[in-house]
Amino acid sequence: MVCATCAAIQAFLTAGGVPDEQAHQVAYSGPVRRAEEAAKTVVKRKVGRYQKVLGKHLKSAKKAHPRMVRSNLMKLAHKATRKQRKKQGW
Repeated sequence: MVCATCAAIQAFLTAGGVPDEQAHQVAYSGPVRRAEEAAKTVVKRKVGRYQKVLGKHLKSAKKAHPRMVRSNLMKLAHKATRKQRKKQGW
């Protein structure tokens, strides 16, 4: 099995003066292959409805109060989001 990461590591090691056999052994070792598999299985999570609405309220609060501290902006946005959730019933 040839993976892009393993091939790149082998090329770097060979260019650095490491013998081909040793470079191949290191590049295709277990930890490198496990890292390659872990990188493939990462799945980006879907943004929830609450977070989307909170982001919109945070953006509008920042525009209305540009110099307000971030924690107070979050409080305003959270209140507005809760109010909207209650009004819409979700």
